[in-house]
Amino acid sequence: MFPNTKLKHLFFWTIELLALSILVYLLLGFDFLMRPIKVFISTVFVPLVVAGFLYYVLKPLLTLIKRIQIRGKKIPHQLAVVVTFIFFLSVIAGALVVLVPTLIREITNLADSLPSFAQDMQQFATKTMNSHWFENLNLSINVSEVKNAVGKYAASFLTITAGTLGTVVTTVTSFTINLITIPVVLFYMLSDSERFVPAIKKMFPARHAEKISELMAKMDRTIEKYISGQAIEMGFVGLSMTIGYFIIGQPYAWLLGVIAGITNIVPYIGPWIGVVPSLIVASTQSWKQVIFVLIVMTVVQQLDGNFIYPNVIGKSLAIHPLTIVFLLMVAGNLWGIVGMILIVPVYAVLRVIVKFGFELFSLTKSK
Repeated sequence: MFPNTKLKHLFFWTIELLALSILVYLLLGFDFLMRPIKVFISTVFVPLVVAGFLYYVLKPLLTLIKRIQIRGKKIPHQLAVVVTFIFFLSVIAGALVVLVPTLIREITNLADSLPSFAQDMQQFATKTMNSHWFENLNLSINVSEVKNAVGKYAASFLTITAGTLGTVVTTVTSFTINLITIPVVLFYMLSDSERFVPAIKKMFPARHAEKISELMAKMDRTIEKYISGQAIEMGFVGLSMTIGYFIIGQPYAWLLGVIAGITNIVPYIGPWIGVVPSLIVASTQSWKQVIFVLIVMTVVQQLDGNFIYPNVIGKSLAIHPLTIVFLLMVAGNLWGIVGMILIVPVYAVLRVIVKFGFELFSLTKSK
């Protein structure tokens, strides 16, 4: 029936994967079975992802501390972990003292200003439509329709904002639980990192031990370089945008700078997503302020694209731009902006893990 053994194995693998997919699809229909699993995954997912991200951000520091020699002896691993963790807690405490109160104040002021935003945006749209340069474009646009559209979308935004206030208690509770859980998970990740590779090696034949160590180190370096590089890039963009906003006198500079830094994790589209809130705020000021915001973004992105990104990340991502575009389109339709922010780094990490898994599987099949 089959010309060779490879086609036979491929056929049976296809059938097994198809059967597994059908089984998973059917199980998803039974809410009483899947709900506890979904709750468990959703509860554990955030602490693990955030702790894993922080682990790779702090790992270069941990490695550096372990190389320090005191009286000819290197610092023990556990002591280096404690020093690294104390440094991490100090940074968090400093952020809580310096940055968080400023962000809370700006968020509060922004929330208080939301009702006036609709009126300011309508005035901005009316002034733009009535300007001489816009009239010279000879566009058949009804000013009243534009004003009504702006007012309608602004009102919808305010309605959505008011509706989300009912979830504040749930969000605060979840945030508090994660705030306690994440440092604990992070500490054990740092503490037990040296035991992970030996534990994996025990699962495979001894003759593959050296190759497994090599593959594990390769995967670890790739993930570390990408995540730590992204953290540096996000910090640079966030701080640079904040400084630029202060220079041009942009309101809510700290808050808008943090948003720009976080969204910069999305290649190509991220900078534009991050600048949208700033453009909305600038549109309530003047056209001049809108242009200043675009200039700040352009300067920061040129610095990031030519100096920061090539040096801290380089080719570690190695994803074709067309693949990124498709990923962003799919994630945007399925999960919105949050999905677009997460999909590229998740894909990059999963690709490394899957490639690593196939290589390990090939090793176990080899003689």
